[in-house]
Amino acid sequence: MIYLIRMEKKMNKYIYTFLLVVFCLPLAAQKDLTPLASVTAFQERLKKEAASLSSIESDFTQEKFLDVFNEKIVSKGRFYYKQENMIRMDYTSPIDYQIIINGQKLKIVSEGKSNVVNLGSNQMMNEMKGMLAACMIGDLTVMSSAYRLEYYESPSLYVVKIRPVSKSVQAYISEIIISIDKKDMSVQTLRLSENAKDYTEYHFTNRKYNTLTSDEKFVIR
Repeated sequence: MIYLIRMEKKMNKYIYTFLLVVFCLPLAAQKDLTPLASVTAFQERLKKEAASLSSIESDFTQEKFLDVFNEKIVSKGRFYYKQENMIRMDYTSPIDYQIIINGQKLKIVSEGKSNVVNLGSNQMMNEMKGMLAACMIGDLTVMSSAYRLEYYESPSLYVVKIRPVSKSVQAYISEIIISIDKKDMSVQTLRLSENAKDYTEYHFTNRKYNTLTSDEKFVIR
């Protein structure tokens, strides 16, 4: 029983961290940042740009630093997003690995074995799902009060810092930083910090918008 409880906590932490990273879509240089003059104007523009977005597909590079090993682990693959709340990440290097989210279900495929998790049955996971969806559609105003948002800008970027307020959330993540290109409002980088030293960065390249017409890639069986 103790073993099962530990395994459940480990899985919850993994899913929680994954959800935060995936839906918020890796950390641009934070030089010359100043407080954003008009948060309302930024939110309105971001929401407007997101309203015309039905799908995204791109290559991605994930860089994860673990202080205990003092090294950076690099993974690569292909990312897909489609409204509403459909996500797929196909890791191709250094190992084949697959993650799919469709509505309330999350599927993980590793070494030929698959595991399906119901996100709706876990209150914390469901809250994360709402936050992630908010990031994808560009409406950060609907995020839970469990997070504090700070807005900054540089000559070329908008930068949003997201910090959890509750202690339970802080146990999983200390900060998320999203960097958005001022030219087209596309997310350039995201950095997820688990603590003061351990972090994950996602870099998305070769992006294509509104090209996915079928839900086939997101089917969970």
